[in-house]
Amino acid sequence: MRLILVSAVVALPLVVGGCSFIDGGKPVSASKPPAPPPSPTPALSEKAAMTALQRYMLGINAANGKLNSGLASKVEVGSAQQVHNAQYKVFKQNRLKIRPVKYTAGLAAAPKFSGYPKWFFAAATDSGSKPATRDILLFVQEKAGAPWRVAYAPFSRTATGPIASGVDVEDFPDVVPAGDPGLVVSPGKVAPALADVITRGTRSTWAKQFTLGRLVKAQYQGLLATRKAYVGNNWTGTSKAVAATTPVYAVRTKSGGALAWFGVDVKASYRGKANAAGMTWESSDFGDFQKGFGMPSTVRSSITSVERNEMLAYIPPKGKGKVQIIANRWFPVSAKGQ
Repeated sequence: MRLILVSAVVALPLVVGGCSFIDGGKPVSASKPPAPPPSPTPALSEKAAMTALQRYMLGINAANGKLNSGLASKVEVGSAQQVHNAQYKVFKQNRLKIRPVKYTAGLAAAPKFSGYPKWFFAAATDSGSKPATRDILLFVQEKAGAPWRVAYAPFSRTATGPIASGVDVEDFPDVVPAGDPGLVVSPGKVAPALADVITRGTRSTWAKQFTLGRLVKAQYQGLLATRKAYVGNNWTGTSKAVAATTPVYAVRTKSGGALAWFGVDVKASYRGKANAAGMTWESSDFGDFQKGFGMPSTVRSSITSVERNEMLAYIPPKGKGKVQIIANRWFPVSAKGQ
């Protein structure tokens, strides 16, 4: 990956390399076989990448400042848009503000494509966070001429240096197939596999394929705590992690492994018994979630919710270690109850 230098105001010198499209050559005659499809080329040029990152930073700050989903939709799509839509509801109800993003420096890579959609990623240090964090942004362009919009925005507490120890990517890497058989877990299976680990812990058949670090343990323990709280207060129901329906994006690393962006949802559904205690859902950072989603602050009969986890994982080749969760972003995307 190459260094990018980012100004939080105007200039964004971003180095990801240029791209040139392969000329298809002269038309073939009827007697010759058809020309092969164009060779894959980098997703975008240096100038286009610079423009995309600048546009996102300015656009998301405008949306966050007004808690405006319409503005956010101009620079976000998919999971990233779903998360901010939910955040804006909660923040408005709880009268909270979002700190402006201030990107300073980071890393970027532009995978190679021969068609659409195309995507690239930038790992940008956000000095607006206290302490600084790093947003590892996955940008998508759905068709020619369409704007580049962020589909995933997990963040890491490691604000500078390599994305993870021993993990690096070429400037113009290849995209990894969903069913790649050479990896510990294929990109197409990593979301349901991790969801099973979050739900079942070390009882999961996938547990040995994952490094059970802070992020995974926190999700597992949080799910158990939710179950215990409801069942212990005379509610029936369950909590379970599942793969989100959002796309998986994976890029080849220099080690032969993959970096993969994907989503895991924790779904909860509980119903109170006749003598059930009233239940609240609050956070020191985000306030009253139930009020934020238009429910009573205390629910007494039912609640259903979906909590989104945007994940970035390093998936090593078989025999070369375990899947590591490098970055994540969590927020409830829906909740209903009474």
